[in-house]
Amino acid sequence: MTPRVLDRVLTWRDRLGGLSRTGLFVASLWLIAANTPSLLPRPWWLQGLIAAICAICGYVVGLTLGGIGNLVRRWLGLRVTVDHSRARLLQGLLIAAIVLLALAFPFMTIDWQRWISTYVGQEPPGLGYPLGSSAVAVVVFAAWITLWRLVADLADWILAKVSSRIVRETVARLVASVLTVLVVVLVISYAVRPAVLAAVDRSADRVNRTTPSGRDAPTSPLRSGGPGSPYSWKSLGQDGATFVASGPDAQAITAATGRPAQEPIRVFVGVGDPIATTVTKVMGELERTKAFERKAIMVDTATSTGYLNRWGAASFEYLLDGDTAIASMAYSDLPSAFGLLTAREDPPKAARALLDAVRARLDTIPAAQRAGLYVSGESLGAYGSDSGFASIADALREVDGAVWSGTPTFATNRAELTAGRDPGSTTIVPVIDRGQHVRFAGNPAELTADEYDRPLGTWAFPRIVYLQHPSDPVSFWSPDLLFSSPKWLNESREGTPMAQMSWTPLVTFWQVTADMLVSNNVPGGFGHRYYGAEMVPTWAAVLDITDRTPAQLDKIIDAVGRK
Repeated sequence: MTPRVLDRVLTWRDRLGGLSRTGLFVASLWLIAANTPSLLPRPWWLQGLIAAICAICGYVVGLTLGGIGNLVRRWLGLRVTVDHSRARLLQGLLIAAIVLLALAFPFMTIDWQRWISTYVGQEPPGLGYPLGSSAVAVVVFAAWITLWRLVADLADWILAKVSSRIVRETVARLVASVLTVLVVVLVISYAVRPAVLAAVDRSADRVNRTTPSGRDAPTSPLRSGGPGSPYSWKSLGQDGATFVASGPDAQAITAATGRPAQEPIRVFVGVGDPIATTVTKVMGELERTKAFERKAIMVDTATSTGYLNRWGAASFEYLLDGDTAIASMAYSDLPSAFGLLTAREDPPKAARALLDAVRARLDTIPAAQRAGLYVSGESLGAYGSDSGFASIADALREVDGAVWSGTPTFATNRAELTAGRDPGSTTIVPVIDRGQHVRFAGNPAELTADEYDRPLGTWAFPRIVYLQHPSDPVSFWSPDLLFSSPKWLNESREGTPMAQMSWTPLVTFWQVTADMLVSNNVPGGFGHRYYGAEMVPTWAAVLDITDRTPAQLDKIIDAVGRK
């Protein structure tokens, strides 16, 4: 490094007010860690943003550790003297090494990113990916450092009368760090969060009042929003309108199965009333369509605005020759993440209320004539349906079967089952009582054997299945990732992106958080996408469908939608 270049580097450092070397070192390490693989491929801009967030966290941690180290050194009276010219050289070399390594690492790890993209069936990224992500990371990190430095300079100016330069600079940095974090938190809490929620609320309301493009209102009286229904198709919200306008009719079921079929019943009520009132409306629709005369009824808990896994619903209908009724409802006009922030108790409350009403009505029917009762849900809907039961024993007592897909870690019963899994099984695919009633599966093969291909025990009824892909961040995200390594990263996980992951404090949390944002941008069978190739065999097992050959089930998978 020439003296002129060294002077420029050190001048740049001086202009920034003497950045913490410990802070820069930890920031560079965490920026590098942020570019290591996680569960899913991310777009370049999101990768850059996450890398910047991790670098900022690393800088704050390094700054704190450096400050503590300086206090300890002064308290012990330790002194280290280095020749001024050599000190400048070492500082320049350190800064250059940090910058070069941080910028070069994204290019060094491009093969990891390509492997993950290929794993989920997406086009692998080119060299523009690390260029774009690095640029975003540098710009965002520099912007934050600039803000921090401005606050530090202000604090230094206020403390100018303090005689000790060391005390003044230390206090200024401390005040800058606290105030910068405080300003960011306050802005997010009192400006960004309300503005985002208001914007999302307006946007969600506008979307809910928009009928889905490419679909028409149902013409069957056995669908909410159709002829004879007291509720207009538009009133169901976009997700609800999509649900009742999609799915097979009797003709489509017969075409796929070669068997006589009935017209399936689909009941849905949109948001706009308290949960109890909405449940009453759903029950009215079930009575109107004579749903309680069918062979099986599914209470399908939706996400807040009404999204339902259509592949699971269609699988249920095809496998039972349309002799079915599916009931659901919306309980919020906000998307799942925002609905969870504002009313976390609503999903279990809505699921429980509708299930109790349907169960009570079924109990008035003689047992020999009573429809089977099944429950389902995906994502926030799976959380609501799972947590609507006080225990898994209650679920087995109250329903004839369940399929929950992409269930979050905070779902009560899922968490308890995973914690109490059989010895030798993993948190990725837990085995519960050798699979007697409850089974976890990342693919159809794991319905009968664990992830090591060891056969499970006899599968008794009722049957419950938790579908969770090893690449689904929704099923593995937890705030605990901030400060502790998850058990699923300490288990055998060959052949999946998990195999390439390692835990870093704070960093892994942000990586998996970013993965959730893109978990629906991958083909079926990966991430948070559960399609026909998994739903058909899963529902066939739960419903005890044994009179279909593999070839016949394959036709149903194609009709439902394989991926």
